[in-house]
Amino acid sequence: MDIRERLLAAFQVEYQEHLEVIRKLLAEMLARADVGSGIAQLDEIFRRAHSLKGAARAVDLGPVEQVAHRLETLFARMRSGHVKMGPELASLIGRSLDMVEDWVTAFAGGQAPPDVEPSLERLQVFLDTGEVTPLRQAVAPVVVEVPPELEAAVAAAAIPVPSAPVVETVEAPRPVAAEESVRVRAVHLDRLLRTSDELLTETMNQRAVTETLFSLDRSLVDSQAAWRRFRKLAGNLAAHVGDDDRAAALNRLGEDIEQRMRQIGRHARDARRRQQRTGWALRQLGGELQREVRDARMVPAESVFAGFRKMVRDIARDAGKEVEVQVGGLDVEADRMVLQGLKDPVMHLLRNALAHGVESPDQRRAAGKLEQAMVALRFDVSDGRLAVWIEDDGRGLDFARIRAKAVSQGLFSEAEAAQMPEQSLVDLIFDPGFSTSGDVNDLSGRGMGLSVVRETVTMMNGTVDVRPRQPFGTTFRLSLPLSVSTQRLFLVGCQGHFYALPTEGIDRLHRIAAEAVGTVEGKSVVCLGGQQIPLLSLAHLLGLGETAVKVSRNVVPLVVLKHGERRVAVAVDEFLSIREALVKDLGVPAAVGTMVAGGMLLEDGSVALVLNPFEIVETFRKSGTVRVLTTIEKPPEKRVPVILVVDDSLTTRTLEKSILEAHGFVVRLAVDGIEALNRLRAERVDLVISDIQMPRLDGFGLLQAVKADQSLKTIPVILVSSLEAREDRERGLALGADAYVVKRKFDQKELLETIGQIL
Repeated sequence: MDIRERLLAAFQVEYQEHLEVIRKLLAEMLARADVGSGIAQLDEIFRRAHSLKGAARAVDLGPVEQVAHRLETLFARMRSGHVKMGPELASLIGRSLDMVEDWVTAFAGGQAPPDVEPSLERLQVFLDTGEVTPLRQAVAPVVVEVPPELEAAVAAAAIPVPSAPVVETVEAPRPVAAEESVRVRAVHLDRLLRTSDELLTETMNQRAVTETLFSLDRSLVDSQAAWRRFRKLAGNLAAHVGDDDRAAALNRLGEDIEQRMRQIGRHARDARRRQQRTGWALRQLGGELQREVRDARMVPAESVFAGFRKMVRDIARDAGKEVEVQVGGLDVEADRMVLQGLKDPVMHLLRNALAHGVESPDQRRAAGKLEQAMVALRFDVSDGRLAVWIEDDGRGLDFARIRAKAVSQGLFSEAEAAQMPEQSLVDLIFDPGFSTSGDVNDLSGRGMGLSVVRETVTMMNGTVDVRPRQPFGTTFRLSLPLSVSTQRLFLVGCQGHFYALPTEGIDRLHRIAAEAVGTVEGKSVVCLGGQQIPLLSLAHLLGLGETAVKVSRNVVPLVVLKHGERRVAVAVDEFLSIREALVKDLGVPAAVGTMVAGGMLLEDGSVALVLNPFEIVETFRKSGTVRVLTTIEKPPEKRVPVILVVDDSLTTRTLEKSILEAHGFVVRLAVDGIEALNRLRAERVDLVISDIQMPRLDGFGLLQAVKADQSLKTIPVILVSSLEAREDRERGLALGADAYVVKRKFDQKELLETIGQIL
């Protein structure tokens, strides 16, 4: 699915929500006795219409944007008090909303959308005059000439002849394009996911082949230059000794060898370009296949947790407790394996709520509560991750009992336990074997529930947070990736290796002067935002031998990790980039508490370890030995590549410039091929990204001129165009383009991957 299709899919979800809210709020306003009030509703209605207009503009749906714009104007007048709500106006708004829905439904179904002009006219008439025109338009009379003999026959039969036909408006049913579905066994989807993973692995290995061919191409160019120098030297030597025949023979032999080398060079370049294009196409197809498989694996939470409401009621009844069970968000979709992995943790937490949180009816009555307790399970999507909430209105966390249990188990002295903050006490309840329950029964007492929850969720790159619920009870929040197939990862460098951190666990990124690192009780700390945060190098955490941070110009890159309310700073050698990548199991059973969550494949075929930021935070908390941070200066960095962007569109130039500069490239700009050639001849450029349709000299002409110029022909050229025809793509590649990207399918990731492959 390309970026426009993804935008349209998102719009179809968003616009329905806007229409639903507007209709609901309008109905509430009409139901009010004091018609004309309802400022809060009008504010929300206006905001929804404004958002609908902006969303329609973003996906270039002009008719919807026009209707939304006039509705927005109408709601603005209602909000200012110049227009009052009434049944006729509500009907006009309702018909306009229906038109939006009908138009988008037809458009999405590949049908001809209805004409929005009548709706726009009715809205404009009301805005101009304050009058609501009727929906049905006047029908011009039709004159029917009746032959005399037929008129006489009709008269004899006493059948009246109408002077004009009776016209009835019949609404034709709109065809609804329903999505077809088939039932697929889960095991087949799992196998398909593994197959797509292996395909992506193989396609990424093709990058190494591309780099080898690039190296071979450069070696051949260098060899040709060395051979020409040898020919010249050998010819001069032969001429110097006066042997003209041998000099001529040597010249013929040299010409023959040079011709052969040029031919080999052409074949090598052709092979490199074919392999480069094939590898690029395979990566695109592999990525698309993986996305499709990921989407196919998404199922609603209801498919796994539909029976949990009854289960909790039954358990509560058996325990002699009255409980109202609230379950929400079952329509939220996530990867089937994620939901399956959550079954046991959610079960533990629900049992924990019934055992430790919910009181008996007598206890609740004595505490001034309703006899019926509340236990809630809710699913939501927050910041692109699955959020699961388990709540109860019971007694809440008993910090006094937690302190007493910690002392009885010898974890702390009474004095130490008395000084412990509540967050540290909350951390204790997740330790194996720690339980404040005095009974062992079907619900609790074994001391394994919460530790299992944290271990299971952590192994899925998730987090568990606990907080008091107001006015009573406890709230547990689980946050996990929506999919097991890909995650959003931040790549960092350390001791010459690459490591990845899920962005969910990252609070902030900082670059600080080495002098800003302080020491408290023999431990490194850094003050950020008025808060003192413990600091350690990633190299030390991973035990990489030499643990000093390699800095440039005395600046230390810091990644601030978070787990609940806790923050720690980790020093790395360099920040690299953010990637959407598959996290693969490394195939070795990991010990509980490991900081390594898996691996991700890099473009060169190597593997970067994916670290669990939440376990790193826990390591800080539990570790008693922390060394002081040390730094060493890195050698000067290599030259930054310069990229020339050629496009006559200011918007496109600005977009591409901002993307490339954000990823560390130096960017030069040109508005057409003529200006681009002048820039290429004036300064060193490592890559050209060019549009095709431009004034004066288009992209094809620029490409042809570059490849014909001996001083410029080695510069790679990427053509970015809206021309999708096969012959245009083939023409660009035949002229020597190193890649051809269609603008309709253009996105940031594709551009950067193509640049990375070439440079």
